[in-house]
Amino acid sequence: MRNTLSIVCVLLGVLFFASCVPQKRLLLLQDKPDAEDRADADALLKSFDLQRPVYTLKPGDVLSLKVQTTTPAEYNFLGDATTATTTTDPVLQGYTLDAEGNMLIPIVGKVNLNGLTMAEARVKITEALTQYLADPTVNLRLLTFRYTVLGEVGGQGQFTTYQDDINVMEAIATAGGFSPYANRGKIKLLRYEAAKAKLYTFSLLDDNTIAQANFYLQPNDMIVVDPLPAKNVRENLLTNVSLTLSVVSALTLILTRFL
Repeated sequence: MRNTLSIVCVLLGVLFFASCVPQKRLLLLQDKPDAEDRADADALLKSFDLQRPVYTLKPGDVLSLKVQTTTPAEYNFLGDATTATTTTDPVLQGYTLDAEGNMLIPIVGKVNLNGLTMAEARVKITEALTQYLADPTVNLRLLTFRYTVLGEVGGQGQFTTYQDDINVMEAIATAGGFSPYANRGKIKLLRYEAAKAKLYTFSLLDDNTIAQANFYLQPNDMIVVDPLPAKNVRENLLTNVSLTLSVVSALTLILTRFL
């Protein structure tokens, strides 16, 4: 019986110390870090040629349009009506591109933006407004760039960004970052293209991922962060082991007392 108790104590001790992380591995900006934790912040380790995608507008996109002009306010037909307030959904006040990719602007009429980048669309709208407004300055934003993050992150959900070049790491950071059991080496990306659902996988443990085209998101992308095997071990195996050891310990004490 004494041997059984010794084994139980050893197992519990191993589980306890295996879960401990030295404080030196947690403190930021230490005065005298260990040699392996030192680095030269000014030394360039590696550079990458980015495959930053350029988003082109398509039918169904919703755009926010705000125009500044020297035209007197009473003649500025794109004044306060185009500015979204904090109490309403910006998408509801935006301009939706029709089936041909046209933006219907009051007075001006249809301006076709299909297949244009955001920069090109700003130029085209500015040219169209020049006939009606003096010195127009166009502020154009895409309101329908949404993405979803699921799995081992701090806060799952659907998010909206006004960036058209957000990358995977930024998206995960917006979702609260990785959970303790996130498998950073197996990230799934689900993308909808041409009536097809396409699944990609990549690793954020590999710095070469930065140079891949799919490092940058597209509207309606879904990121899924898988759990590490340790999560199953922690939540299931260790729980069962702890329960078993508790039962064994209780039975051992009972038998020791009555036998």
